[in-house]
Amino acid sequence: MKKLLLAVVGIMFAATSFAQNALVASLSHGENVSYYYGVTALQQAVAAAESGDIINLSSGSFNATNITKAITLRGTGIDNKEPTYIANDFTINIPTEDANRFMMEGIRCVNRMEMEGTFSNPYFVKCQFNNIGYSGYSQAITNIMFANCKITGSFDTRGSNTYSMVNCYINHFTQNEASFITANNCLIVDNGFHIYTYRQTLFTNCIFVSSDGKGGYSDSSGATRYLPNNSQAKDCVAINFPESFNIFHELPFSNGCSTSPMSYATVFKTFTGTYSDEETFELTDDILEQYPNLGLYGGPIPFDLTPSYPLIISLTTDSQTDADGKLNNVNVVVSNPQKKG
Repeated sequence: MKKLLLAVVGIMFAATSFAQNALVASLSHGENVSYYYGVTALQQAVAAAESGDIINLSSGSFNATNITKAITLRGTGIDNKEPTYIANDFTINIPTEDANRFMMEGIRCVNRMEMEGTFSNPYFVKCQFNNIGYSGYSQAITNIMFANCKITGSFDTRGSNTYSMVNCYINHFTQNEASFITANNCLIVDNGFHIYTYRQTLFTNCIFVSSDGKGGYSDSSGATRYLPNNSQAKDCVAINFPESFNIFHELPFSNGCSTSPMSYATVFKTFTGTYSDEETFELTDDILEQYPNLGLYGGPIPFDLTPSYPLIISLTTDSQTDADGKLNNVNVVVSNPQKKG
């Protein structure tokens, strides 16, 4: 019970700090909770943390820091009215011998995040990224998992990394021959030029969107670009591609995929190819009758940006402490992580 109370207290100070117009990072190490303040709070907390520790961040924008410990970072949720931001570029490189798992949830990363090294099992859930990059071709990170995430800039994969993308929005990605990706229930938007770089990928229940309507055609060469023949697809559809263009043409396996490109109105209730934070990417009833597991809301992890941990949504206390310096009346309302709002 004591550990639970300390954990809630740590979240409480982080989640309610925006009301006091302050940036707070709470570091939980066993039964001990420490607090750091200001734009450098994340940097201070990471420096003080040990592998396995949990850092909760308030709303607001924190300066980035490179991460070399398998810690858990938690924000207020990316669709919260007061989100948590990490500004500036940063790199994640966990020592191979670290037995713990790096995790990040409920945070918007404003600039560029890179991963390097040879560690395993990093997990990013319900986060929003601008650019996910690479620092070279030598890394071999296994089982990198993104679930319920938005990548609104670009997603560049390199090295002998393995990725699992589950119910994610991806603006576009490029990939080299060494890396391998499984993409389930993802929405992949591109101007078409990068389609031929989606190598060694297994797509299931995914939606491909040609943002410029040109599909797999390159303006510079006029060459037709299809998904490469070392990838596979199952129960996927293509949106806003040229009439009769089939991006699955060269795949050795494309079971259940739409061979005639569909319109936005056929597939989406409101989405027309332009990203906004308010867009929900919901599908029409007609398309769901034909593809019941298609898109972000299908599969085993339906799209939901509600944090999996409780957040303090209301906190009231006595205006003054008693003679012993204590607050006798504290009323805390905690959000239910299973429900929206």
